Amino acid sequence: MEQRINVVVAGYSTFSWQLVEQLKDQISGRLYYLVPDQELALQASLQDNVVAVRGEMSNTDVLDQLDLAHCHTFVAGAREDQANVLCALYAQNKGAQNVYARIFEIKFAPLLESVGVTPLQTSHTAAASMALSILKPAVAELVDLTHGQFELEEIRADEYVELVGCRLGNLQAENLHIIAVAQREKIFLSYNTPVETGSRLIIMYDRQIKKKLRQELRRVAAQAAQRSKIQDR
Repeated sequence: MEQRINVVVAGYSTFSWQLVEQLKDQISGRLYYLVPDQELALQASLQDNVVAVRGEMSNTDVLDQLDLAHCHTFVAGAREDQANVLCALYAQNKGAQNVYARIFEIKFAPLLESVGVTPLQTSHTAAASMALSILKPAVAELVDLTHGQFELEEIRADEYVELVGCRLGNLQAENLHIIAVAQREKIFLSYNTPVETGSRLIIMYDRQIKKKLRQELRRVAAQAAQRSKIQDR
């Protein structure tokens, strides 16, 4: 059975509205959107699968209507740091599992992190990234280029001549995987795609091998060359 998750987005801003847009057709449980005035609540209520609640983020009576004890993810996404911080702390205290607070002043970040609230410094892509974290946390962890286990990078095949001629499907190891080849103005994912001179390679690798990445790439290339010889017999 699919796990049902409830999500609360509190406070109005362009970011919070875009986040609701991203989530509304994906949430298996309830998606609450807390906004401060009647007109915004009416607009939100017209969205499919959105439970619009009118009220102030600072009003605990309103927050208590949002079933915080069964909330999978709570996002305080208004335009004011103080309101977001206080609201997020209240939600966490009431039992919300994953709590985020949008902040503009970096000085609030250590405080939030110390009590288990994740600070968000938003950008034009933040809503999509936040939605990915809620809906597909394992994928988000994989592609998080600052905190994830893995790093994603682009290299030129000409810098690693050992890779030229190898098949894409053979270019992998325990902590490293070359996942795509960009050449001739196309991106190839096929197992049998040969790496050509002048191509670019998209690689994913565990951060723990970052300092010895070049050495690891050459080792993978040598192993791939051996596999290619066997396959071509």
